[in-house]
Amino acid sequence: MHRALPLQKLPLLVAGDRVICEQYDQTSYRVLELVQRDGVLSRKDRRGHDKAMAANVSHLAIVCAPKPGIETLLIDQFCVAAERAGIGAIIVINKTDLLLKDERETSERMAVAYRQAGYPVVFVDTKNPDKLAPFIDELNGKTVVLVGASGVGKSSIVQKLLPDQSIRIGAVSKATGLGAHTTTVTFWYELDNGAAIIDSPGVRQFSVSHLSPSDVRQGFRDIAGLANTCRFSDCSHVVEPACAVVDAVKQGTLAEWRYQNYRKLANV
Repeated sequence: MHRALPLQKLPLLVAGDRVICEQYDQTSYRVLELVQRDGVLSRKDRRGHDKAMAANVSHLAIVCAPKPGIETLLIDQFCVAAERAGIGAIIVINKTDLLLKDERETSERMAVAYRQAGYPVVFVDTKNPDKLAPFIDELNGKTVVLVGASGVGKSSIVQKLLPDQSIRIGAVSKATGLGAHTTTVTFWYELDNGAAIIDSPGVRQFSVSHLSPSDVRQGFRDIAGLANTCRFSDCSHVVEPACAVVDAVKQGTLAEWRYQNYRKLANV
């Protein structure tokens, strides 16, 4: 591994970027060129410009946990972001040892809905190495960026996967229930099964408010699929007659909470 300083003309480099470097003395390198990115995870900065968080990603691993809380709206925002970036998503429910009986039943129902939409869902517990196996199987050959609220255990997962790495682990704040930001910069880690993990700073809120309702509709796989049989091609899935999405909600084949998340994110 080598450290290299980028030329000033280059954009801000992020984890996952591929670059062309040259050596200019015995120990120093500089980055000459940024290779074209693919699978870019980005979000809007305060000025409304796209800010890359990671590049050349094949999947998001959306990590959630009973502490600080499993929020389907945040999960769906990341799913929409993944669809817009042209990458896959894996939903990881961590800290399963903390799930109460009713919470586990709710999580299982949630998992069914996401699996029906085409997203793998795995339940893991970093306190039990055997219970990381489903996630390791999903990682095989993929380049995955870990995303999710602070305190859900992203860094703990990386620590268990790479025990030889020195990774700072933090605890959920007892006062607020919110996680401490233990990862302040983004790191790339390679695994033995041909996979790579990018550990990103904790994200308490990830907004897709800049997207149009049409973009959000396309970001919901199940809703986009149902929309093909709506009477109107520009159906908002709210008030139009013969709407396949509304019908699916009424019939129970599309989860009511996922439909409501769509309406919130699309602002319809």
